[in-house]
Amino acid sequence: MGIKIIFVDSDGTVMDSMTPKHMTSFGPAMIDIFNLKDNEKEILEKWNMINLYSLSRGINRFDGLYQCLLYVDSNFKKIDLLDQYKYWLDTTNKKSNQSLLDYIEKTGHKELLSVVKWSEETNRRIALSAELVKPFEYAIEGISLLHNNFKIMIISSANGKAVRDEWTKFGLFNFCDEILTQEMGTKEVCIAKMIEKYQPEEAIMIGDSPLDYEVAKHNKILFYPIIPKMGNDSWKEICDKYAEMFLNKEYKKVENKVIEKFINSLK
Repeated sequence: MGIKIIFVDSDGTVMDSMTPKHMTSFGPAMIDIFNLKDNEKEILEKWNMINLYSLSRGINRFDGLYQCLLYVDSNFKKIDLLDQYKYWLDTTNKKSNQSLLDYIEKTGHKELLSVVKWSEETNRRIALSAELVKPFEYAIEGISLLHNNFKIMIISSANGKAVRDEWTKFGLFNFCDEILTQEMGTKEVCIAKMIEKYQPEEAIMIGDSPLDYEVAKHNKILFYPIIPKMGNDSWKEICDKYAEMFLNKEYKKVENKVIEKFINSLK
């Protein structure tokens, strides 16, 4: 029997972390770093809509910041770094702090240091609010169950150390065969590399955003959604029903119906 792989996102998928991280860290850090206090309420509402409550849920942090700063520039305050920021986003193959620092060193566009400062400040605040983050109910049971028959590979656009620390804290890292995070490239690239390396008989991605779904389809693998605001139920269904369907190659028959419910939850 050939190798089987589960690619599993972390934030908002295994960890009930998306909402607390955006509410306490990402958005507030943007307000402080870019001096946006005068219009804080409206800007934070826009940040949360982009990152939590729409079809762009799960967007990479740097893309999310660009979209929100574009909104600020159009409605409240001139943001001078947008053109260079967009160029970096469009040309880099690694959206990470180090990649942006390398770009700044190469080009001299020091105005982009505020983006690095924001990302670093976000990481600092996430670390300080770590007690707010915990796995969804049934997620540990689900990962343990899946690990009996599948290689488990974390696939995350988040900071690698933060992901590793969270999984270790809750005893989940023992079930992890590979950890693929922002420092290693985009989710699309990382999954493609693992598929080329292992040539799996079956590969499925578990994620919580339409972007995760697009990543899965780009790599021609199946997708199972953790539905926002229904994370506990989504994992319970893995334990009760879908883990067996993954193993027996029966999930493909119902995938479209499951994804339709997921997409409708974000409209």
